[in-house]
Amino acid sequence: MEIQQTLTKYISEALSHELPKETQNNTRFHLLDTLIAILTGRLLPPGRKGFEFSKNQGGPKEATLLGNDIKVSAINAGFGNGMAAHANETDDSHTNGRFHPGCAIVPGTLAIAEKQDLNCNDILKAIALGYDVGVRITTSLGYKTPKTTTFATHSLGTIFGCTASAGALLKLSHQECNYLLSYTIQQASGLACWNRDPDHIEKAFVFSGMTTRNAIYSALLAKENFTSVTDPLLGERGFHEGFAHNPKPELIVSELGKKFEIDHSSLKKWSVGSPIQSMMDAIEYLLKNNEFNHKDIKELTVEIPSDRYHIINDREIPSISAQHLIAVHLIKKTMGYEEAHDELLFNDPDVVTLRKKIKSISSDELAIARPERQSKITIILNDGKKLFYHASSVRGTPDNPMNADDITAKAKRLFAVFKSPKTDDLIDCVLNKEFTIKELVQLSNLDIK
Repeated sequence: MEIQQTLTKYISEALSHELPKETQNNTRFHLLDTLIAILTGRLLPPGRKGFEFSKNQGGPKEATLLGNDIKVSAINAGFGNGMAAHANETDDSHTNGRFHPGCAIVPGTLAIAEKQDLNCNDILKAIALGYDVGVRITTSLGYKTPKTTTFATHSLGTIFGCTASAGALLKLSHQECNYLLSYTIQQASGLACWNRDPDHIEKAFVFSGMTTRNAIYSALLAKENFTSVTDPLLGERGFHEGFAHNPKPELIVSELGKKFEIDHSSLKKWSVGSPIQSMMDAIEYLLKNNEFNHKDIKELTVEIPSDRYHIINDREIPSISAQHLIAVHLIKKTMGYEEAHDELLFNDPDVVTLRKKIKSISSDELAIARPERQSKITIILNDGKKLFYHASSVRGTPDNPMNADDITAKAKRLFAVFKSPKTDDLIDCVLNKEFTIKELVQLSNLDIK
């Protein structure tokens, strides 16, 4: 009971504690990054389907489907914006927590913030809280490798993280936060079979759409005083008993208020799957430091960590296919929104020809290497020259973090698809201003059809 009491007390008091300046800045980075993901994700099938479904469900006009001025219930706004947030593989991640925090925590936070008409300070604190809780919950379960885990940490981390954010913004009492956890535990779900999803729609549902919706639902139930059992987290037949492999309950509250997990999260420089980030870094380096073009390539070998090989090796979805993205990057000499998501490029003759020259190797050595998600690329040119790069510290990870210039450059690169002057104002507002939720929503209205 003591661990759960410590956690619920922390959630109920989170808005009264100030964040360190560095953590505030990092939270602004992750907020902007997720807005990029939501708005550009609206253009892709998961985002379009989430938007249409939420619009048709309607409900009281509490929160906005971002990119337009259409208002629906907070639950439906969280679902629709959550589906969009993971649509284009540009959302953030947390390596130790093994999930993508921003794609659920930010949509849920913004939906409740708009419902309650809250300000910048509360929004930033709630987002940071969500990362803290989500990461601690998943790490406490003691799962081994992504390849052998049946339960989806990507849904468990996000539902608990988003629940904490929503509960704090609704100003739940200590007792109500106990109810909050209990109803969240009853809705916790998700299996790793999402990895077989060919269209990225179920994947977006598992990572963020479902979990944002369920988290907001739990918070609203708790606010209405739906009572619950007293120790659902660690008690008999509770969450840990049902979900944990090698339970480490002490991690649930370890360094709460001292270590802020948003400071240890990763931003993606590239709009592609997380394990492919290092490969894009490697291609960028090789193009900048050598004189060659794609027609000069005789063969290319990419070494991929064995525990993530199954996620990205020769997949049919462009944004998570290592071979496809390597080929496109080499041909286009850039990797923006259109390069990552243009399905026509998948059958482009030049891309297909180059893709056939790419050999992948599953590497156990890279699976245990730290920092995680490293890769090695070797290119043999037609004249026999050998090019090699080992991408060991991915840009955007805690070991090699992105700064304000980096996140601004990413935003401009991906927002270019909209050709709207409002996007510069949105970037400036999130990074530099004491915004209101109304201002944030208004600047996000790009009239996306």
